[in-house]
Amino acid sequence: MNVGRLFAIKISVSFIPQFWSLAGYVVFFAAWLAHNGLDEYQIALILGVSQALKNLLAPFTALWADGFKLKKTPILYMNILGVLSVLLLFYVDQYVSIFLITIFFALSSSAIVPILDGLSMKGAERYGFDYGHTRLWGSLAFIVSSILCGIYIEYYGYDVVIIWLLIGAVLALIAGLFLPILPEKVKLADVGLDSSGDSVSKRPTRGKFDLTGALILVKQPIFISILVTVAFIFASHAVYYGFSTIHWAKLGYSGRMIGLLWSVGVLAEVVLFMFSNKLANLMGPRRLLIWAAIAALVRWAITALDPALYWLFIVQILHAFTFAAAYLASLHLITRSVPEDLISTAMAISASINSGIFMAAAMFVGGLLYAEYLNHAYWFSVALAFVGLLMGLALKFVWNGEALKFMRIKK
Repeated sequence: MNVGRLFAIKISVSFIPQFWSLAGYVVFFAAWLAHNGLDEYQIALILGVSQALKNLLAPFTALWADGFKLKKTPILYMNILGVLSVLLLFYVDQYVSIFLITIFFALSSSAIVPILDGLSMKGAERYGFDYGHTRLWGSLAFIVSSILCGIYIEYYGYDVVIIWLLIGAVLALIAGLFLPILPEKVKLADVGLDSSGDSVSKRPTRGKFDLTGALILVKQPIFISILVTVAFIFASHAVYYGFSTIHWAKLGYSGRMIGLLWSVGVLAEVVLFMFSNKLANLMGPRRLLIWAAIAALVRWAITALDPALYWLFIVQILHAFTFAAAYLASLHLITRSVPEDLISTAMAISASINSGIFMAAAMFVGGLLYAEYLNHAYWFSVALAFVGLLMGLALKFVWNGEALKFMRIKK
């Protein structure tokens, strides 16, 4: 087995437990909160604040992680914190304590998947494998986990959710021990001459969160426009992430059926990831983003009508575009518009805006709307998707698709 294939396998194995836990958290944790007596306002506040803090602190967690030579070291630390925080959830049943521990749990995982994404993308560039093929194993784990968790909930109730999170956290800790090491690539700029005239390697530079670079990036209107466009499309998922399971349970759907509904969406995402490079090259990232916004408009408009079960399964397929296509488009838009030495910083800023500020605000507002209007809160999702569509169309007139030119601040 060659080095590149082994690298891809180890990364894929590391994605699996992360997404196992993610399935339990995203699909059933809000329902577990409701099972413990929390109302929609409290659930919205917990999910919104934890989401905001998780992603706002992600760049600083990434900066801390970049201080380690081996990426497995900070991941192991964060996985240990994850195990401890899940264990604490077994012993709390009050709103304030659940609130604090949920935030702690969210923070413990804030940078793990972005670090794994970065390792996978760099490994794909170095060894020639498809990044999408490693990420899809995480998606497959999400599918299996959400279905099995739903089945066990039918038999044992929502207390299973915390056990599910613990299983994922422990498996993630074990998988982290076997994370691959990416050999640092020596560039010509890193080669000097010793006293005898022979070439010697200087210490290679590693991509990391760059505070100076971050200030440069956020002052670029086009870069921010790209991120905000993606953020509106991602934020349109807030009502779905926070309250779909609660609503479907109220309609009488079993845990197994709810798990299947979520799994259909993620399975569609897996199929898209299998053809990610071809699709991105065929359509281009801007067009892919526009289609993601259109799909979101259709998906949330139909979901807002409380359609029959078979229609729910059909619209769940659109998750391949509303999330996966938007995610791929954002990756390609960033890598095409941002200089190579600022890619890691740009990714961290993207996570903070897309999954942090906008998603947290939408989650909180969506929770308030769901408490008052139930499923009609999805019209708020439609409005967000529509703004994302308008901004996606406008990108054509403000950016020609070429890399942006940045002027470094002289010290």
